[in-house]
Amino acid sequence: MKYKKTIITITAAAAISFGAGAALADSGSWIGTPNLAHTRSIIDQLGDKLTTQSATISTLSQQSTTYQSQLTDAKSNLMSLQNQVASLQTQATNDNAAFQTQLQQKIDEINQKIAEGNQKVADKQKELDGVQSQLTAANSKASDLQQQLNSLQQKSNDSENKNSDLQKQLDNALQDAKNTETHAQDVLNQQQK
Repeated sequence: MKYKKTIITITAAAAISFGAGAALADSGSWIGTPNLAHTRSIIDQLGDKLTTQSATISTLSQQSTTYQSQLTDAKSNLMSLQNQVASLQTQATNDNAAFQTQLQQKIDEINQKIAEGNQKVADKQKELDGVQSQLTAANSKASDLQQQLNSLQQKSNDSENKNSDLQKQLDNALQDAKNTETHAQDVLNQQQK
């Protein structure tokens, strides 16, 4: 009689443990689920920021290309004007005084255009330097965001691995409880014979 009471007590405890474990398994969650959800939310936010930063970098790169093209054109125009000056100066040496006077006026006009061209080149270079600075800062920010994203992804992976380990422990505990219940039932059946 004493053995039957002990077996019944063990069976009841196993059934309660099994039921509690099943309820935990059926709930589909564990204690770390909110943390993983928060981590995934942060990862999504960082992904959005990284996408926005990439678009900014693309825009700045296009502006940089445009300014570089304009700078190249300005330098080409300057070179052309300088060649014209050299050519006109050669002509001035070979022509008469009246023609040289007219030619000098033309040279002065071209020199004025050269000065204006130099100023435009300087202005475009300044604009290009500003865009390059913004592009460098944007690339640095994108790199920082990528590092944060990688760190959070690693934390997410670690949490998922821990969840997997906990699930295995729970499965093992449930199996042990089931085995204990089966054993208790076998002993009870033998006692009833």
